[in-house]
Amino acid sequence: MTAPTIGDVRRARPDALGHLATRVGGHAARLRAAASARATSGPGDTWTGPASSAAGGRHTELMVTARTVADGLDRCAAAIRAAGEQVADAQRTLDQAERAARAGGTHLLDSGALASTGSVLPGSPDTAVVVARLAERARADYGAALFTLRARLTAASGRYAVSPPAQSMAPLSSSASWSPWWSQASPTSISPPPDSPIAASAWFAGLSDIERDEVIRSHPEWVGPRDGLPAWARDRANRLVLESVAQRLMAELAARRDEPTDADQPWRDVLRPQLRSRRVIELIAALDGLRAIKEVLATDDGRRRQLLSLDATGGTLTAAVTSGDLDGAGHVAVFVPGFQADVAGDLASYSRGVEAAADLADRLSRAHGDGRPVVGVTWLGYAAPTVLEVVVPGRSVAGWGPATAGSPALGSLLAGLDAAGRAAHPQEPPRLVLWGHSYGSLVTGLALRDATVPVAAAVVFGSPGMGVDTVAQLRLPPGQLYVEEALDDVVAATSRFAADPGLWREATQLSVAQQDLPDGSVGRVAHGHEEYLTAGSTSQWNLAAVAAGTTDLVRRRAPCPPWSPLSQQPPPSCERPMRLG
Repeated sequence: MTAPTIGDVRRARPDALGHLATRVGGHAARLRAAASARATSGPGDTWTGPASSAAGGRHTELMVTARTVADGLDRCAAAIRAAGEQVADAQRTLDQAERAARAGGTHLLDSGALASTGSVLPGSPDTAVVVARLAERARADYGAALFTLRARLTAASGRYAVSPPAQSMAPLSSSASWSPWWSQASPTSISPPPDSPIAASAWFAGLSDIERDEVIRSHPEWVGPRDGLPAWARDRANRLVLESVAQRLMAELAARRDEPTDADQPWRDVLRPQLRSRRVIELIAALDGLRAIKEVLATDDGRRRQLLSLDATGGTLTAAVTSGDLDGAGHVAVFVPGFQADVAGDLASYSRGVEAAADLADRLSRAHGDGRPVVGVTWLGYAAPTVLEVVVPGRSVAGWGPATAGSPALGSLLAGLDAAGRAAHPQEPPRLVLWGHSYGSLVTGLALRDATVPVAAAVVFGSPGMGVDTVAQLRLPPGQLYVEEALDDVVAATSRFAADPGLWREATQLSVAQQDLPDGSVGRVAHGHEEYLTAGSTSQWNLAAVAAGTTDLVRRRAPCPPWSPLSQQPPPSCERPMRLG
């Protein structure tokens, strides 16, 4: 398959797709009306015998076929109309890219490259980055339209014996050799979803409701871990996987019952871990984690939590749980924890903190923002470094290894949230925001550096560094990196991983001190490394305001005058985080 170009996006004709959808829908209506008119014109009561019975059966078969074909044409019309709307969205994004290019004195070519127009308009040095990001988003949206339309038309062709209109793809692409992955599959068989989040989203869109239920029930391992699918489907699949994995791990642990475990002396696991086999330790930790997931999901407080991901295939159990209905969200905040983050020990407490911050963000969105719901995701989706691995090469919290290994999973999650969000809300996909804490801010930075989808904003708190030297490397909109540092946070003071985000002028430095908040309350101060999500704190308020898109409500860190031995005591409102070295 040839990837679409910027020229393809420019030449697409969404209006033609709209007209075609109307025509196909008209054919369906006329066919359905004709079937209804002839429904009572069977052989009647005066004609009896074998020939009459055969004619009556044939008449009924024709009426059923006519209605089935009409249903298929309706689905084709809906798919074509939706594709037209997606293409129109892609062209609007491309218009933004072209306006940004012109403002910087350049022109966006069909290939996606920038060419100078010879003008001397003043432009930002980040113009090329902004244009490239918008152009790539336009291409991705356009490609998603192709994927989705072809999947739905192919599904309709197999399910309803309908031949999709030959001209249905003409307004989208002039390439006659385009051969999508699903064209090779039998209409009556269902193949596993592709790895690409966009392609996986299109694969799911091409299934009927019955087929979706069957896939989730028969192959939950296809659906649960697949980024790009709706959260409701992944949740159902992952809950099935949760039960089967628990049974499998308990059976394996029982089979290893003769191996030494020292279950009644947990302190010996730290002092002499060799007394347990590594696999037994992993099994016990995984079962504890599965138990923690069940308890979080079973919390009876009226909240609709979803198990977005679950992976017990490696040595470390990973999972992600939402604070609400992710498919209906207009803003999604993903929390990325750091050192020692563990499903068994931390999922419950982290989820409570994320839920409280997301609830506050939801209230801010409704009162001061666009009114769209805010949902948080507690993402323990990578093997965070642990205290027992401090001296282990490639796994130490002092090194890059765990973050380098974990950031692709976070990038895939973001791509999947974007694909699923655009499928559910093509007119206004959800904003994606990252909350990166401690070592998790390094994972966040590496994922943003390599991001393939737009992320609206990021907040890092207690960060030892994001793994990049400049804000521009993070591919965020200008001014949309926010930094929180408690005055006595030793971890944030280390600047271990590249530049210190707390010193970046291009980042918005946020307050964690006691502050009067816009809702009339007083935000409490956050101390140390672990209080950023504390309920009622200024830090929590700032996290919520960024997640809701109400960034005018954040409380910024008060600047301090330059320090010297002769300086007077800084004003009480001044916040000067500590620095080591």
